[in-house]
Amino acid sequence: MPNQRHSYFYPTRIEYGPGVIQELPSMIKESGCSKGLLVTDQGLESAGIPEKVRHLFTDSGIELITYNEVKSNPTCDNVYAGTIVYKESGSTFIVALGGGSPMDVGKTIKVMATHEGPLEQYDDALGGDCLVQNNMPPFYAVPTTAGTGSEVGRSSVILIKATNKKTIIFSPFMLPDIAILDPELTVGLPAGLTAATGVDAFVHNLEAFWVDAFHPFADGISQRGMALCVKNLERAVVNGQNISARGNMLMASSMGATAFQKGLGVNHAIAHALGVYYDLHHGLANATLLIGTTEYNIQDENARAKLASLGSVLGVKNDADEIVAMMSNWLRQLKLPSDLKSFQIDSNDLKKIEKYALADPSCPTNSRKVVAGDVINILERLI
Repeated sequence: MPNQRHSYFYPTRIEYGPGVIQELPSMIKESGCSKGLLVTDQGLESAGIPEKVRHLFTDSGIELITYNEVKSNPTCDNVYAGTIVYKESGSTFIVALGGGSPMDVGKTIKVMATHEGPLEQYDDALGGDCLVQNNMPPFYAVPTTAGTGSEVGRSSVILIKATNKKTIIFSPFMLPDIAILDPELTVGLPAGLTAATGVDAFVHNLEAFWVDAFHPFADGISQRGMALCVKNLERAVVNGQNISARGNMLMASSMGATAFQKGLGVNHAIAHALGVYYDLHHGLANATLLIGTTEYNIQDENARAKLASLGSVLGVKNDADEIVAMMSNWLRQLKLPSDLKSFQIDSNDLKKIEKYALADPSCPTNSRKVVAGDVINILERLI
């Protein structure tokens, strides 16, 4: 593939550092904006983080109107409701504060602020990206979790009720203008969520590395991202105040989302299905599937060899089975499940879960070709 034509995109402006959130109002003020929409969720409101951000903006002479009804698996209703608040308030920019859900909703409100509905017409799988124009308001991403990396992404994943499908809305024009990576904003995240979101970042990097595509940039970034996860996630879980570990995980998260422009794999395809049918937290779903999907993938000779090459990156021998054992032990140390036994997955649902996963856009780029029956086999071993 090195003798073929390729294009690569890494345009996001990233501002990193403890306390860097305090500089965001002045960055926005430089653009001449004076009123914006803050997109967040009730969990963060309970923790008091949005209120602190609102005070920062008020002190700088900028008004923030809040939409805080984002769900953990966001739907089109969240987008439509937030868009109404944006338009009726006279806002001219958007700040998304939180994990992947507020990020995805914020980016999609950015689209709907200047585009007509319904949202499903912008489905990337149906060529909807061609309908997204570069006429959208400025967007600023402030993650409070280290997992999705949505702050550097050009897409969102929204559950469309009309189709009951998690739908990717994609356009390079959806990229945040600035991503604010402030590890101090992540210190209040509970240990369990820190672990689950951190494994999400690891799986992003792993699946991106595994994709069979010529992308040396992404391959290098994904390897470093995996190393940061393995070296720092447990430290962040054990001591949530560890700014160094928290900061490294923020970086690993952004690196994973940067790398997976190559694509993802069956782990994410099934996780998306479990989010739709069981409302399972995305990071937790990825963790529960990691060992099962990895054991499935390494039955392919090329996928096995590529995984084995990561041994030196992950601190073990360059052997695929050693890496599986290391990941299993890592999940135990993080107190995360490596199967679905505790989630009461109904065996009668396996066919519809597989149907959904096979149609998911993450599936075609999996390191091993996934065919009918494969997803059911993976799930049967995990439930």
